[in-house]
Amino acid sequence: IARPSATQYISQNWSGLYAGLHAGYARGNLSTVDTTGGVAPGPYDWRTNGGMIGGQAGYNWQLSNFVIGVEGDLAYLGNSGSGYIPSSNPAAHQDLTLQNGMLADITGRAGYSLGSVLVYGKGGAAWYTGGAGQTTTNPGYATTRTGTWSGYTYGGGVEYSPWANWSIKAEYLHYDFGTGNGYQTSISDPPIGYIYRNATNLTFDTVKIGVN
Repeated sequence: IARPSATQYISQNWSGLYAGLHAGYARGNLSTVDTTGGVAPGPYDWRTNGGMIGGQAGYNWQLSNFVIGVEGDLAYLGNSGSGYIPSSNPAAHQDLTLQNGMLADITGRAGYSLGSVLVYGKGGAAWYTGGAGQTTTNPGYATTRTGTWSGYTYGGGVEYSPWANWSIKAEYLHYDFGTGNGYQTSISDPPIGYIYRNATNLTFDTVKIGVN
């Protein structure tokens, strides 16, 4: 049986503008450290998981069997799961939570075309809008969450074009957002006005399927 040559794989042209939708699953990996007292410093490791749904758009250039391009993703991510910290007050505890939010990235993409199949890797800048917070059940404290996260992402996938101008894909991406800072302010429990600071490290691992 004759093996196909590289030129036989160029029947599908991946060049041009595209847009589509995707859905998938995200797992959040978090670690929180308390930096100015109140409770033991940690670190406290915890997890979240949830679904994601969104869209993507990009542009490809094909050179022989090689495909390069740029792509942007935007998705809503719903988190469930939380962490737990014992409080300095034995009758209370502290909850660690991550809000739902928008997950976005802008990446470069490079791949190899096998005709109707494209195998690719991608990487670039990423953002997430859901804040992480530490909240005590002891009354008299106000929680301030981390702000919007910025970081980077990398991963890859496989895209298959069963018909002209349509494709389906499966993709894995790892997101690293580094460390975000939050705090709790004492509003009625002495010393009033004291700020208890915390720092949370956040990464996501995501898998999704999509159509372009």
